[in-house]
Amino acid sequence: MLKHAHPDKADIAAQLVRRADEWIRRAEPRDLLRVMLRGGLSPVIVEEGGHVLTGIDLSDGPGTLSKVGMIWVDLSAAETLAIFAQVWGASDPPASVDAQEAWIAADTAAQAGARRFLHDEVDENIALFGACVDEWLVSNQA
Repeated sequence: MLKHAHPDKADIAAQLVRRADEWIRRAEPRDLLRVMLRGGLSPVIVEEGGHVLTGIDLSDGPGTLSKVGMIWVDLSAAETLAIFAQVWGASDPPASVDAQEAWIAADTAAQAGARRFLHDEVDENIALFGACVDEWLVSNQA
């Protein structure tokens, strides 16, 4: 988490977006796959001594960012991953979830494709990061 000196909504939201991009760059392959299959990004916003700290964690609970990055809606995860793998120039993913973790860990093209996809998802959902800040501001005024 990094400090932010002046708690302004737009600045905090921009910090949160940067934290999401950093999380995507540094995430373990299994965590990238988890977000793509089940979602789970969660904002962390904390004020300490007049500084706002922001971060991104994984969570199993529903929240404003929890569905950002999920790849499948109408198809099975295996079918959707196979389509993405073709687009990414990656090897064919296995059907079982346990084997998919090993696949993405071993296939650098799949990892790079997943990171690009998740970065695009963050860019397409910027308004949700502002909504996270709104929720935090309301909860801090209570």
